[in-house]
Amino acid sequence: MAKTRPPAFVLGILDVLDRVGPVEVKRLFGGWAYTHGGEMFAMVLADQLYFRVDDALRAALEAEGSFPFTYEKAGKVITVGKFLSAPDACLDEDDLLVDWACRAMAANPSKSPLA
Repeated sequence: MAKTRPPAFVLGILDVLDRVGPVEVKRLFGGWAYTHGGEMFAMVLADQLYFRVDDALRAALEAEGSFPFTYEKAGKVITVGKFLSAPDACLDEDDLLVDWACRAMAANPSKSPLA
């Protein structure tokens, strides 16, 4: 069986994130996961980029208007607080995307390219 090729949106983000070191993209349920050193730090689901967060990054992203990842299960909305949406501006400006991605990687210092 042939592997599904990531869509252009996912590949475009991957191209920018290559500036921080080797980043891979892998299938994740109905979306895509970005990993660095084998650890997931971001994902795309339904054409929305989300970053994995700790408390400090959550606060910074919320200040930018980001929202948590949610999905529906058995008629209930489930909120996944470990992932918040990327600020809209970072999808238009490569430097901002790299900055937020590095902050997501640094949310767990042992898995950060900056550690």
